[in-house]
Amino acid sequence: MTREQIIEKLSPMVREVFDNPALVIDESMSPDTVDGWTSLAFMQLLAKVEETFGVKFKIFELVGIHTLGDLMAAIEKHC
Repeated sequence: MTREQIIEKLSPMVREVFDNPALVIDESMSPDTVDGWTSLAFMQLLAKVEETFGVKFKIFELVGIHTLGDLMAAIEKHC
């Protein structure tokens, strides 16, 4: 799966979880740059990602995810 395909599937999930339909998806997005990026919202996003992409992340992978780009790289690794 290409990065573009991941972004295409991930974008609606990110907009829904962060409750911002106009959010422009960017790999540098992080809790510091996105209003509403809380630990709970991030866990909701991870649950949607695992279900949609059919992946299961390990705990050690999750602690290394600090940006949306990190999440995309983790998805890419599994797909």
